[in-house]
Amino acid sequence: MAVLKAKSEKIVPFFLGLWQREQLLSMLITRWGGDNFKGALGDTITVKTNDRKIATAREYTWRTRPEPIKLDDISGYEDGLPVKLDTHLYSATGLTDEHFTLDDVQFATDVLQPQAQAVGEELNARCMAAFRAAKWKRSFEVAAGIDPHLVAVEARRRLDADKTAPQGGRVFLIGSDIAAEWLVSERLSKYEWNGEVGTPAVRQHTIGQLGGTPVIVNNELEPDEAYYFQKGSLLVANVAPAVPQGAVAGRTGVNAAGFAARWLQDYDAAYLTDRSIVSTFAGISEIRDERKGGDGADKFDLLEDESARHNVRGLKITYTGTGSVLPAPAADEGA
Repeated sequence: MAVLKAKSEKIVPFFLGLWQREQLLSMLITRWGGDNFKGALGDTITVKTNDRKIATAREYTWRTRPEPIKLDDISGYEDGLPVKLDTHLYSATGLTDEHFTLDDVQFATDVLQPQAQAVGEELNARCMAAFRAAKWKRSFEVAAGIDPHLVAVEARRRLDADKTAPQGGRVFLIGSDIAAEWLVSERLSKYEWNGEVGTPAVRQHTIGQLGGTPVIVNNELEPDEAYYFQKGSLLVANVAPAVPQGAVAGRTGVNAAGFAARWLQDYDAAYLTDRSIVSTFAGISEIRDERKGGDGADKFDLLEDESARHNVRGLKITYTGTGSVLPAPAADEGA
C-alpha cells in the first residue's frame, strides 16, 4: 500500500486538534493571535490589560439644582504593553517516491501527528523557559512539612499586595516533590476544569484545588519548584504563516482556542522527495505592569522606568527539605 493521504481541507483542523490536546502551559496563560498582528510595526502590537478602570463617583444636591454636574476622566490601566512575534517554529519531513509507491504510510497518524506533537512540545518548552526567566517581584521559601493551606494563603496574600492580579484565572504550578507533600496532606479537594482550558493535558496534570485555586503538577519543573500566577502574567502570541504561492498544497487555520498554524506540501525534484511542513509564528511576552502604588492619584499608573518594572501577576515558591513522603524506616532491633 502507498501513502494514504488525508484531504487537504481537513489537515489543519486535524493537527490543531492534536496540538491543543497536548498543550499545558500555553493553556494556562493568555493567548493572542490572528489578525491583531497584520500591519504591525516591527511585528509588535500593544495590548492593554484592561484589568482596572478608575471612575469618580460624586454626590449631587437633593431636589435643588444650584450648579452643573462635574465630568471626570476615567483613568487607570491605560498604558499598553508590547507583545512581539519573534519565533518561527516548524517541523519538516520528507516522503520519497519509494514511500508513496511501496510503503504503508497513514499520512494523518504517521506524518502529521508526530509533526503536530513536535511543534506543540516546543511551544510548551518555550512557555516553561519564559516562566523561569520571568522577573517576578515576589518569591518565598517554604520548609517541607508546612501546612499547604498556609502556603496557599501566604501566596495569595503576597500576590494581592500589589493590587494588580485579578482573582480569577489563578493557578498553582508545582513540581513533583511538592505535589507529593500536598497530596498526602489531604488538603487538596477535587477540581473540574470547564470550557476550552480543560484539555486532556491540563486535566491529567490537575491533582486538585487548594484554597479555591487549581493545582497542576508539571514534571518539567524541578521537584521543589512552584509558581502561583494569574493567566495574565505571560502572553503567548500565535499566528499562522501565509501559504506561499510556490507550494503544491497548503492550508492555514485557527481553532476555537486560538491556536493557529500552517501546513504545506511541495516537491523537491533534486532529491525526488515530497516535503510536509507544519509551522507557526509565535512569541511569548512577560507582562510587567508594576504600578507606582501608594496613596496618590497616580497610584495605578505604571512605573515610568520600564527596566525597573516587575511581574506582579505571579510569584515563585521554592520548597526546601522535600523528599520521600514515606515514614523513616524503623531501626533494626538486632542492630
